[in-house]
Amino acid sequence: MVAPSGSDTLPLVSVAITTFNSAKWLPRSIDSVLMQRTDFPIEIVIGDDCSKDETLSVARSYAERHPRVFKILERKSNIGIQHNYFETFEACTGQYTAWLDADDFWTDPDKLSIQAAALEADSGINVCAHYIRRVTNDGEVKRERYPSVAAGRYGLKDILRQNFVPSPSIMFRNGIQRSLPAWYFDVPYLTDWPLLVVAALSGDILLVDRVMADYTLTEGSAFESKGLLNWHEMDAKFYEHVGSILTPEWQRLVGVEKGKRYESIAYRLREQGRFSESRAAAVKAFFSPAWKDNVGSKTKALIAATVRNVEWKLRSSLRVE
Repeated sequence: MVAPSGSDTLPLVSVAITTFNSAKWLPRSIDSVLMQRTDFPIEIVIGDDCSKDETLSVARSYAERHPRVFKILERKSNIGIQHNYFETFEACTGQYTAWLDADDFWTDPDKLSIQAAALEADSGINVCAHYIRRVTNDGEVKRERYPSVAAGRYGLKDILRQNFVPSPSIMFRNGIQRSLPAWYFDVPYLTDWPLLVVAALSGDILLVDRVMADYTLTEGSAFESKGLLNWHEMDAKFYEHVGSILTPEWQRLVGVEKGKRYESIAYRLREQGRFSESRAAAVKAFFSPAWKDNVGSKTKALIAATVRNVEWKLRSSLRVE
C-alpha cells in the first residue's frame, strides 16, 4: 500500500492522472497506483478536463477514502489535452512525477519504488521508463513487450529519431515541464515526445528491463482509428517544430527524420488516391533538410507522386471532355 504524504511532508513521487470521460477506466487506473509498495510518501493528482460522465464522482469517492493522497483538479470548461497535462504536472509537488493516463494501468506493485530508486541514485538521469504491454479494452494482449529497443540509457539523438518511450512508463524529474516550448500547446496529440526531448537536453533517459504497465488500445477512438497516415503526419508536425529548441548541430538530424516522415505520408496519400497531396508531401521530403540526404528514396517518392498526379489530371480532363 502506498504511503500518503503528511500535512508537513512533501511526497517523493506524484502520480499525474489526466481524465476526460474516463469513468469506465479510472478505477482500474487508480487501483493500480494504490497497490504500489513504497516506503516513501506519494500523492495522486487527477486533472479532469470537464468530463461529462461520472469521472469526477469516481475521483471524489477515492479522495474521500484517501484524503491525504488525492488532489483533484476540476475544470468548468474544456482546456484541451496539452493544457490538462501541463496544469496537472504543475499541481504535482513531488520530486518526481509519474505519468498515467486514465485508461492505462500499472501491473507491477514495485514500479514506483524501482523508478524512484533509479532517479535518486543518478542525477544524470532525467527520465526513467520501462517496458509495457499493449492490450485491448477487453484484455487481449496485442504485444507482450514494447518497445523493441534494448534496455539501457538513451540520449537526445535517440529520442529525436523516434519516440520509443511509452507514456504510462514515464517518471521524470518534476520541473522539466516548465521548459516546454509554447508550440507544445498548439499541436494536437503531441503530448509526451516534446517533454522527453526537453528532458534529454540536460540528462539521459533510462529504460528499465521490466514490463510494468498495460497500455490500452481503444478501438474506434478518434486517435487510434486514424491509422498510419495520422501517425506519420503527427511525426512530421513534431519535426516541423522541434528544431526551434535545438542547437544547430541537431538540425540536420531533425531534417533527415522529417524527410522520412514526409516520404511515408506521400506513399500513404498515393495509396488513397490523393495524388496532388501526395506530390506536395513528396516535395517536402525531397528538400528536408537538403536534396542529397536519402536522395534515392526521396527521388523515387517524388517521381511516383508526380507521375500519378499527372495521370490523375489527364484522366480528369478526358472525363470533362
